Amino acid sequence: MLEQTAEVIKTASDGIWVQAVEPSNCGTCGGKGCGSRRIAELFQRKPRHFLVDCDLSLSPGDRIVVGIARGNVLRSALRVYGLPLGLMLAGALLAQSVRPGDGPAVIGMLLGGVAGGLAARGARSVRPVVLRREDISVFHMKKG
Repeated sequence: MLEQTAEVIKTASDGIWVQAVEPSNCGTCGGKGCGSRRIAELFQRKPRHFLVDCDLSLSPGDRIVVGIARGNVLRSALRVYGLPLGLMLAGALLAQSVRPGDGPAVIGMLLGGVAGGLAARGARSVRPVVLRREDISVFHMKKG
């Protein structure tokens, strides 16, 4: 199970909206700040919010731990990237076999890509779930 600390942003009828909380310092970079985090901040200006399933009674500002099964991440990646790519190749090959030439292959590839994109978008995605509340006392013990 992959876990991430998050903060509750708002509650909804079908779950809660959360924002990932970055750890303050993991020690790997010597306290100078994570280089990969800085690169990510260049491309993403505002924090992203995610809808997660929740059985707990939570309010905005609560810190929680959300999780998702490892296999679900791989299946989602294959659905989002693999399905459109596979249908693009299949469309190009099918069009090429019906009518040889680059033009029909490109049209078949585009049609396969659109079909793959629609199929990937229409599938139900697995949402992360709230595993537990974050223990605040752990943060106080580490600092002092």
